[in-house]
Amino acid sequence: MTLKEANKQLEKLENDYEYYLKEKEELESLVTPKATDIRIEKVDGGKRTDRLLEYVEKMDAKKIDETLDYIFQRKQNLINWIENELKIMLKYGEVESVIIQLKEKGKLNEQGIYEILTWEQISKEVHWSKSFCRNVYRKYKRKRDID
Repeated sequence: MTLKEANKQLEKLENDYEYYLKEKEELESLVTPKATDIRIEKVDGGKRTDRLLEYVEKMDAKKIDETLDYIFQRKQNLINWIENELKIMLKYGEVESVIIQLKEKGKLNEQGIYEILTWEQISKEVHWSKSFCRNVYRKYKRKRDID
């Protein structure tokens, strides 16, 4: 997994967390002090509903609390992974970290889209040779074949 993929996944998890949190708030609105009137609510057709029972049934069906805990744990694990990757990148010098970021993320073009760079483009950006850039990235990835 690259840092770019990790950041995308972290944003997705944050979005999911907000979604389930809003779902939980909507369910809790059924049992607020206003909603827990002891009189049974009458609706069209004479059907009576118990709001507390409805809330409990929906919470059991959706398992929102467990989902929120699971998403929170995944977010924490992902944040820890990103921090560790950044610490690894700090072990390398400034030029090396630029090489790694250019290879993994690419560079913004005029339309605001990241484009993947070739080794020659990267070498022109950092003003080092193509082979040096490849070796730095090879050492970072700890793989023999990186292309």
